[in-house]
Amino acid sequence: MEYATSLVTDNEFFSSERRDNILIVRGKPHFTRHARDLKKIDTFFDHLEIIAHTDLVRVVVFIGCLEKQGAAETLEFFDEFLTSRREDYLIQRLFNLVNNYTVTMAGLNKVTIHADTGNISAFHLNMSLACDYRLVTEQAVFENASAELGTIPKGGGGYFLSRMLGGAKAAEVLQWPRFSAEEAHNLGIVDKLVPVARLEAEALKVAAYYQEPQVATMLALRKLLKSDINELRRSLETEDMLILNRLNSPEFKAAMVARRAARAQ
Repeated sequence: MEYATSLVTDNEFFSSERRDNILIVRGKPHFTRHARDLKKIDTFFDHLEIIAHTDLVRVVVFIGCLEKQGAAETLEFFDEFLTSRREDYLIQRLFNLVNNYTVTMAGLNKVTIHADTGNISAFHLNMSLACDYRLVTEQAVFENASAELGTIPKGGGGYFLSRMLGGAKAAEVLQWPRFSAEEAHNLGIVDKLVPVARLEAEALKVAAYYQEPQVATMLALRKLLKSDINELRRSLETEDMLILNRLNSPEFKAAMVARRAARAQ
């Protein structure tokens, strides 16, 4: 019963609890503060490995916290890493962790549901796209600071969106700096809009639907439609190259220096 105790946790980064064959993982605020401490992110990914190998859970529900900063969080992330003396090492290490997470999620032998609210960064959107079902609150807003910085968000968005929307529309969406929950729902990248007070209850309602044979059907459909793992890995590696090239360019560094100077005034 080692996995039964390991599945339940509560730390600064996330908490999780099991209800029968459903595992609920709740994110906590201040992602960028924890992102610099890669040991905390390692803890989350180690937890994901435990989830992947247990038979006690069939459905995993990821619930985002309200206290997110959206685009501001992404900008803070870039500021934090670009002012670090080990910026290349830290960014590459984080990218490796995100890549492993995305590949694991895409091939996970559980049904995965993502429920989110508030200002949702493109990074968090990308994390949700690796899941099978997505709910957001009606007033949620998606924010993509990467588009304003001349780069792309990390996390497999190009791979997943191109399969959901087609290449041309995916390229358009990846350039939007901001769009509403309703627009995301109309595109089909969000499955359901719910009132904020009902977010967790509605997510659990969806989770309760997935018993046998629905779990087996969903996992088969995932493999059929969007889980070419080798292609996903290649796409994630291309993301790394494109983002790092942009981050190391003189134009990007100058823009970030100017931004910090403007904030200090």
